[in-house]
Amino acid sequence: MPSTRRWKSLALRLWRVALLALAVMAIRRSHPPAAVLELTVDRVRDFFPAAAALISQGGMQAVKDESGITIGHVMQTSPEADDIIGYSGPTNTLIALDSRGKVLGLRILSSGDTTDHLAEVVRERSFFKQFTGKKAAELANMQPQAVSGATLTSSAIAEGVLRRLGKSATTSLRFPDAITLEEVKKLEPRAVKLRESKQHPGSQEVLDEKGAVIALAVRTAPVSDGTVGYKGPSDTFMLMDASGKTLRGIALRRSYDTEQYVGYVTGDPAFLKTFDGMTTEKIAHIDFNAAGVEGVSGATQTSYGIAEGVRVRAESLLHEEEARSGWWQQIRWRWQDSGHVVILLAALVMAFTPLRGRAWCRHLHHALLVIYGGFIAGEMLSQGLLAGWATHGTPWKNAHGLVLLAAVALLGPVFTSKQLYCHHICPHGALQQLLARRLPWQWSPSKALDKLLSKLPFVLLAFVLFSVALALPVNLNALEPFDAYLFRVAGWASIVIAIAGLLWSLFTPLAYCRYGCPTGALFKLLRFTGDGDRFGAHDWLAALCVAFVLLLAPG
Repeated sequence: MPSTRRWKSLALRLWRVALLALAVMAIRRSHPPAAVLELTVDRVRDFFPAAAALISQGGMQAVKDESGITIGHVMQTSPEADDIIGYSGPTNTLIALDSRGKVLGLRILSSGDTTDHLAEVVRERSFFKQFTGKKAAELANMQPQAVSGATLTSSAIAEGVLRRLGKSATTSLRFPDAITLEEVKKLEPRAVKLRESKQHPGSQEVLDEKGAVIALAVRTAPVSDGTVGYKGPSDTFMLMDASGKTLRGIALRRSYDTEQYVGYVTGDPAFLKTFDGMTTEKIAHIDFNAAGVEGVSGATQTSYGIAEGVRVRAESLLHEEEARSGWWQQIRWRWQDSGHVVILLAALVMAFTPLRGRAWCRHLHHALLVIYGGFIAGEMLSQGLLAGWATHGTPWKNAHGLVLLAAVALLGPVFTSKQLYCHHICPHGALQQLLARRLPWQWSPSKALDKLLSKLPFVLLAFVLFSVALALPVNLNALEPFDAYLFRVAGWASIVIAIAGLLWSLFTPLAYCRYGCPTGALFKLLRFTGDGDRFGAHDWLAALCVAFVLLLAPG
């Protein structure tokens, strides 16, 4: 009999987790990836008043005036940055570049993030100005300043911009033509086919007739576009070995330098063999004078410009090697994540040790939650947050502490039978507990009214599920009070709900938690209360709601 009970309890827990997974599946199915917006000339005239046409060019669009002259370029961060989640979703940003490849400005085109957080970022003009006037290479090691009160949203926007500019950095505006098979065959006669390299963006793998990779075709542009010889930059073809670590030979592709000087360089085979057999590390750190590298007689500046272009490209190849790291090295640890871990450990201590029975310890813990979790970090679980993650994915790379907190909040009730988040982590719940019974007069609703009011959070939760799955224009953050702790981003609805709930909790303990919180209702649905727990009405109704959503949601 005990064995049967254990199997039944396990089955019930797994069923509730599976139901949550099905709800996420229904939401995800009803929100396919957004298509890239079709830009029009009117949408870019703020940056380019003389714009007359937009022409697709190498993953971006060239902006041309009435004479057909290219006056700049525009690009979107979507779809390359769609996996970068802010507070609750990704953001598609327009990036405008002038004719020299410098950032003219940014504009938000669309976003899956909450309107309040996004509005706070848009208001902070200095956030966007930190990118203007810089080229992609200058932004490579940039640490953007986030917007206070909308840290996750602004950080995700910045990361999307940097990623998109990093991708655009593989496309030269001055030398748009890619390396051809004919060029490669001059240095590697066995070449039969070229294939884009996944490890080295902007480079191509050289395949022989058997399909084996025998070399890597690399060009110095656009990394070398800022390296000027006598009159202009040059683009050089670098044939590397299959590993991309040793240079086998170079050939000048195109140059803006004086034609006569370029002829001197291409006519000097000794100079063109200067780097043959050198590793990228050696080339990247080479001292031309110490290594005895001599310029071409009569074209010294031009040849040194070409040599410097090869050096800076070798340097970028080293950076690419460093960037090819495991997923764990892509994770960025924030001070908020450290705080979330501390809060989580404190919650476990309070939940599973006798300290929870000591009033002074409880009060100190609640004060910590309110001050740090509410007003300092300001990152609380809500329907807006969880629905955004269900739709777009979790920000595990840039907010892993918050993701860990959510995992414990969702799975804790299932496997520990404790409401860890509601009782020991939520700042709003902690503030209500601090206010509980502070007035001499207390009010408790009748059993009938209590039963009726207790259903409201579940009704709100069902409303959230249907509104998200059916893509209804509902601001979910306005249904809960949690944004009120961040005054700069809070809407009036959140502030009113927060104040009203706290006032009510003065004479009815935990009034909002009991009668108004849809996030708490979600945790209650998942909670396993013990061996006496059975498949009840809440489980049936939840299953029915998820089934309806699966049937009705577009997808």
